[in-house]
Amino acid sequence: MAAFPKLHCATGSLLAATVNANTNVGSNHIVPGAADRTITVVDGWLRATGGNAGGATAVVVEDTAGTDVISATVGALTQNTIARVGDTNVTASAIGTAMAKGAGLRITRTVSDLTTASSIEYCILYIVES
Repeated sequence: MAAFPKLHCATGSLLAATVNANTNVGSNHIVPGAADRTITVVDGWLRATGGNAGGATAVVVEDTAGTDVISATVGALTQNTIARVGDTNVTASAIGTAMAKGAGLRITRTVSDLTTASSIEYCILYIVES
């Protein structure tokens, strides 16, 4: 019988200040990396809460090596509206592509700080392989 990878789901909410930290260490990490494993994101969504997203160009799910996986423009992140892979203004440049071995996943923003929204909720579906 063939072995199938197990589907994982990272869910939660990050405060705008955490998304704005835009760092490779710390609180904006949603999935830790493992030295001998690769992560492949297969689906996901983002949602702004506490107001429409503003300020930043986009909110991005990326691996900790800096490769974008999902990018939602702030125009797609209106309060309480789910912006999912495949929607207008949501780019999924690396869905189904294995990330760098040992890399985890984080959520950050591009260009300017995220404003107006108090937090970003997320649900990211991924598999982990050796």
